[in-house]
Amino acid sequence: MAYTAFLVGILASALASALPFQPSALQNDIGTAEILPGSYFIEFYSEPATRAGEREHAEFFQQAKAAGVGMYTRNTFNRLFNGVAIDLPNTRHLEQLAGLPAVKRTWPMQMRTRSVAIPSSNVSPNLMFAHQHTGVERAHAELGLDGTGIKVGVIDTGVDYMHPDLGGCWKTPGCPFQYGSDFVGNGYDSVATPHPEPGPDPRDTCDGHGTHVTGIIAAKGLKVRGVAPGVTLGAYRIFGCPGNGTGQAADDVILKALEAAHADRMDVINMSFGGGSGWSEDPLSVAAERLVRDGIVMVASTGNDGANGLYSSGSPGLGVGVINVASFENWKITSLSIDLVGSHKNISIVHSSPGNSKFRFIFETPAEVVAPTDSAGSIEGCAPYDTDHTGQILLIKRGNCTFVDKAERAQEAGAIGVMVYNNEPDLMSPTSVSPNVTISLVVIKADDGQAILSELNYGKVTASATNHTMSVDNPAGGQISQFSSWGPDPELRLAPAVGAPGGNIFSTFPLALGSYTSLSGTSMASPYVTGMVALILQARSKNISVEEVRQLILESAHPIPDRNNTELLSPLRQGSGMANIWDSLASQATVEPSQLSLNYT
Repeated sequence: MAYTAFLVGILASALASALPFQPSALQNDIGTAEILPGSYFIEFYSEPATRAGEREHAEFFQQAKAAGVGMYTRNTFNRLFNGVAIDLPNTRHLEQLAGLPAVKRTWPMQMRTRSVAIPSSNVSPNLMFAHQHTGVERAHAELGLDGTGIKVGVIDTGVDYMHPDLGGCWKTPGCPFQYGSDFVGNGYDSVATPHPEPGPDPRDTCDGHGTHVTGIIAAKGLKVRGVAPGVTLGAYRIFGCPGNGTGQAADDVILKALEAAHADRMDVINMSFGGGSGWSEDPLSVAAERLVRDGIVMVASTGNDGANGLYSSGSPGLGVGVINVASFENWKITSLSIDLVGSHKNISIVHSSPGNSKFRFIFETPAEVVAPTDSAGSIEGCAPYDTDHTGQILLIKRGNCTFVDKAERAQEAGAIGVMVYNNEPDLMSPTSVSPNVTISLVVIKADDGQAILSELNYGKVTASATNHTMSVDNPAGGQISQFSSWGPDPELRLAPAVGAPGGNIFSTFPLALGSYTSLSGTSMASPYVTGMVALILQARSKNISVEEVRQLILESAHPIPDRNNTELLSPLRQGSGMANIWDSLASQATVEPSQLSLNYT
C-alpha cells in the first residue's frame, strides 16, 4: 500500500501533541542505556577508512601525551566510526581532549542493558500463526523463498548453534553458521567485569535471547520454522551470562561487533537491543547509518518502553536508514494446559509462563485444588494460612501483595503449586523469583478462576498439568503490543518505521534451558522483519538497493486501526503498519520519500 507512507507523515504532525502516555507496567525489553563513568568515545573529523582518519588517530595520541593527559585506550575504530574509546582516570581532562584539533566531539560511553524479553503469557505460541497473517507462509509455499544465499548477522547474546532446529553445527560445510565470534566471554559485564575476554566461539548456553531471535529468522524444525530458514548466519556475541552484575554491554564492544559483521559482508544485520540517547548522531547510530550506506540492510527493535509514552524509541534503531520495528501481538496462544476434573464437569485451561522458569508447572499425578482464605480472611493469600495444605494446589486471587508473597505463604502451608486468577480478563506474566520460593506459580484467566470456584461449590476438584498443549485465540491478536515504544525521535523524525509480530512468539532456546520458549518484545519483531528482508534480497537476487528494500517493507505494510475505535492507530506507535512480505514482493512501484516526518525539509 504505497499510500501508507504518505499518511504516516501527515498523521504524525496532527497526533504528536495529543498522544497519551501508556499505563503499562511491563518490564523493559530494550532497556534504557546508562553511562559508564569515566569512559568516553572521542570522534574525529574525517570519514572512517581513510588516510586522513589514520593521521588523526596518530595526531590525537601524540597531542594527548604532550598535554599530559593520562588515559587507557579501550578500543580504536576506523571502519564504521572514526575515533577511539578511552577511560579517563581524571575526567577533568575531557575538556582538554575536546579542544584538540582532530577532535570533532566527545560522547559518554553508554551501556546497553541486555534485551530481557518479556516472558509471554503462555508457554508455546506457534510462530506459524503469525506466518499466515504476514504473507510469509505464501512466500514459502508459492514462491519457494527461504533466504538461501543471503547472509544475516545477529548481534545479540550469542546463540546455541547446537540446537537441532538451528543446524546443530558451527562453521562446518553446509552449516548455516559460517561467521561470528564472542566479543565478551561468559563473565563479561560492563561495570563489574568491564574488560572483555573475546574468543572465537559465541555459543550461548546461559541466556537464550539470541537463540530465540535467531530461531525467528532461521529455524527449520518441526516445532519452529523461521521466516527465512535457508539463510547463512553470523552470530556476534556482545553480552556475558546473566548474573555477573548489571548485565550490560558497553557501546565500544557493540561497535566492534558491528565492524566485524561489516568485515564479513553481511547482507542484513539484526539488532535486538537499544535504548540510549535517542539521538541519531550517537556512535552506534552513526555506525548503523554507515552500514546502510555500504549496502547492508539494518533492522533494529524500537524498544519496549511504551509505558514511557512519546519519544521512548532509542538508538541504534534511530540511525538514518535503519528499519526500526514495533511489535504487534500474535493471533493465537498455544499453551501447556491445566486439565481439571470436578464432580460436576471437567475443563481444560491455558496458563501463563511460570513465575520462575526453574520451577515448571508440571503435575503428572492429579493434585487437589483448593481456594482457602488466609489468616486475614482474604482469598488473596497475602497473610499466612492457619490451615495445612500439604500436597495441594492453591487457587488465589491476584491483588494486594506480590506474587512472591503469595508463593511464600502457600509454600509455608505445604502447597505444591499456585494458580493465581487474574483480576483482568487477559493473562499476564508473573514473577515469583525468590531464594525462598521453590514451588511453581502461574497466572490463569479471570473467567477460568471463576469457573474453578464454581466447580468447587459442587465438590472436589483435581488438576493435572503435563506437556499437552491447547490453542486459544489471542483477543489482542494483530493489535499493537502495549509495551511497544512510541516515537518520534528527538529531532521529530518518524519512529518506528514499521511493525511485525513480536507478542507471544514461540522460538528456539538453548538446549540447557529447555530448547524452546515463548517470549514477547520488539526484540522478537525485529528479527521477523530481518527474515522478510532476506526473502526480498533472495527474490531480487540481491540486485536491489538498501533504500528500495526499506521502501518495499514500509510501503506495503498494512496500517492497523486502534483497538478502541475505528481510526488508524498513531503512526508514532505502528509506523507504516503491519509488514506483509507477500505484498512487498508483489509491489510494482515505490514512492519517494517513503516517509514524511515532522521535520522533513
